[in-house]
Amino acid sequence: MQENEAQKVAGDFREFLQQEFIDRCRKNSRYSLRSFARSLKIQPSPLSAILRGKRPITEKTRTRLALALGMKPEEAERLGATKNQASEDIRISVDAHSIISDWYHFAILELIRVKSFQPKIEYVAKALGISRTETQIAVERLERVGLLKREKNRWIDLASHSIATNIQPNLTSESLRKLQRQVLEKSLIALDHVAIDYRDHTTMTLAINPKDLPAARVLIRNFRRELTAFLEKNSKPTHVYNISISLYPISKTEDL
Repeated sequence: MQENEAQKVAGDFREFLQQEFIDRCRKNSRYSLRSFARSLKIQPSPLSAILRGKRPITEKTRTRLALALGMKPEEAERLGATKNQASEDIRISVDAHSIISDWYHFAILELIRVKSFQPKIEYVAKALGISRTETQIAVERLERVGLLKREKNRWIDLASHSIATNIQPNLTSESLRKLQRQVLEKSLIALDHVAIDYRDHTTMTLAINPKDLPAARVLIRNFRRELTAFLEKNSKPTHVYNISISLYPISKTEDL
C-alpha cells in the first residue's frame, strides 16, 4: 500500500473512532476517554493521540481496535478501504449532517469573532464547555467542508452564515430537528443558571388560525435577520449567543 493510501485508510478509521467516542459521550455524560480506552483495551494516552491525529494507525492497530468494538474482520477491512469519489461525497454529507445537528459547530465559527478569541483547541473547548476531543473533531469537520480555515496564528470563518449546500432534504430535516432539541435544552439550562441581565426568556399566549402560519414564518424570519444585523454592528463582540423563537400550539383541536 502506498503512503498516501495508508494515510487515507488511517484517516477513515480515525474519523470512525472519533464519532464512536462522541456518540458514547452523548449517551452517558460521565463517559470518558479513559472509559473508551478501557473498552478498546488500549492505554488512554495513545488513544488520545490517535483521535487527535498525532499518532498513525497501522493496519494491525486498526484491526485490533475494530475487533474490540465488536466488528467482524470483513467490516474492519471495508472501513479501511481506500476512498473513491462516491465515498468522499458520502463523507461530506455526513460532515454536513453533523454540522447542522450539533450546536457547537456554529458556535465555534461565531466564537472566532469574539475579541478575546484564541486560535487554540483548548481555548474553544473551555469557552464552549465541550471536550477537547469534540472540539478537535468539529474543527476538522468545519475545515473539510470549507467553512473554516486555520492559519498559524488565526482562524478564518468562511461560512458567512451559510452552511454546506446540496444536502439531501431528508438529511437536513433530521439534522435540524436534532439541532433544535439541543438549542432548547441549552435554553432551559440558561433559564436556571444565567443571570437575567444576560438573557431574555419571554412568552406570549394567543389564539390564532394555523392558516396564518406561513405569513408568520416570514415575519419571524425577517425579524431574526434584522435582529442579527443589528447585533452584529458591534465590532467588538464578547460572547456567543443563540437566538431561538418558538411559535407552537399548546391546545389540541380536531384538525391538529
